[in-house]
Amino acid sequence: MKSIYFKFVTIYTIIIVMGFLIFGTILNNLTENYFISQKQTQLVREAEKIATGLALWYITGFLERDRLRFEINFLRDYLNASILMINRNANVVLNSDEQVFINDSILQRIRDKVFSGNIAVEKTLIGAIVKKEYLIIGYPVVINNQVVSGLLLITSTDDIRQTLRMYNRIIWLITLFEVILVLIITYALTQKIITPIKKLATVSRKIAEGDFSEKIPIPLNSNDEIGELIASFNYMTEKLENLEMMRKSFISNVSHELRSPLTSIRGFIEGILDRTIPDDKRDFYLNLVKEEVIKLNNLINQLLELSRLEWGKINLNLSTFKIYSVIAEELIKFEQRIEEKKIEVFLEVDENLVVKADRDLISRVVHNLLDNAIKYNKVGGKIYIYSEVENGKAYITIQDTGIGIPEKLQKLIWERFYKVDESRSLEKGVGLGLSIVKEIIKLHKQNIWVESEEGVGTKFTFTLDLK
Repeated sequence: MKSIYFKFVTIYTIIIVMGFLIFGTILNNLTENYFISQKQTQLVREAEKIATGLALWYITGFLERDRLRFEINFLRDYLNASILMINRNANVVLNSDEQVFINDSILQRIRDKVFSGNIAVEKTLIGAIVKKEYLIIGYPVVINNQVVSGLLLITSTDDIRQTLRMYNRIIWLITLFEVILVLIITYALTQKIITPIKKLATVSRKIAEGDFSEKIPIPLNSNDEIGELIASFNYMTEKLENLEMMRKSFISNVSHELRSPLTSIRGFIEGILDRTIPDDKRDFYLNLVKEEVIKLNNLINQLLELSRLEWGKINLNLSTFKIYSVIAEELIKFEQRIEEKKIEVFLEVDENLVVKADRDLISRVVHNLLDNAIKYNKVGGKIYIYSEVENGKAYITIQDTGIGIPEKLQKLIWERFYKVDESRSLEKGVGLGLSIVKEIIKLHKQNIWVESEEGVGTKFTFTLDLK
């Protein structure tokens, strides 16, 4: 038994580590190439704008040197890249960062490409003592079909390397998890499960390569540990597949939610810088930028809170309290919005109903549910809040007379970033509130559900333990 255990542990450990090592290496190379390619594309695009704008205006005398240096320094901070201008003799005539020095041979090579009318792309090491890798983009400044100067954008690849190191840490944590799982499983194996283990090895390799399609059939009349092991393995495969789908969906949704405000911020700032926006309108558009920054900050805070809830990083601070007082406090916070939409609130919660839970987290649940009840309610609508006690639990209900949720979409409202036809509401959100509510109730080992009819309204009910 010990010999078999040792062999299985050795073989499976090698398989998993090697599989993830190969996978990690391939992923690391692909990710590095992708990020560098994206950075290169961005710098080329920005270099074109500068070469056909600021640099051209400066050379033709429409822009003073001090003004050019101010604009270049701003772009340096915005792009996180040093900006240089060189002449035909490869001499630097303008440098946004005096600490950046380029080897003469590299500078000469870039100059040759740029002054021949081509875009130069170099990835090289720069530094006298400690060398760092930099990406250099050279772009020609053209007047009357003649290259008169060269524009260089130089940025470090350290940020990309740091991101890749984070990915590598995640891969090794997953590898460690898989190895521990193998140690637990193989401890209970006997001779009769050698064949299923071989099948497990085959499927494990496919999972390591990203193929989650194959499931192991459970042998007939196998109600012992073998059947349980195979069923658990299939369950793990399904969960990993769902996790991968969630990861891709999460990245896509976060990118979308971040892209819109960032695009607006960039547009407003560029409009101010290039004088498209007149001076008397600057404060108005700066306030719009401030609002977009606040939205981004709220989104990031909600993502962090949801992540902490999902990963169990929040410890429950259980206490006994009156649920009525929590609801009343949250209603006061929404008083202005309730009055603006002329909503009538009916509060029928037992003032002496005491529950046992984390007061702060339950306040957040009530806050998010009230926020939705107001946001998706009609002008002049109603909100009903009431409580019931049954089987040793408190049932808290928040009901509105708003737009309602179609039945086929009610299972999706708990997912991150999901929004039910937001165009029908005058207020906007990021679609994380109900996900946070679900995780908080789940953390309390309680239940929450929704009942809704489109055009009639929505009712959320959650349970809490009595004291």
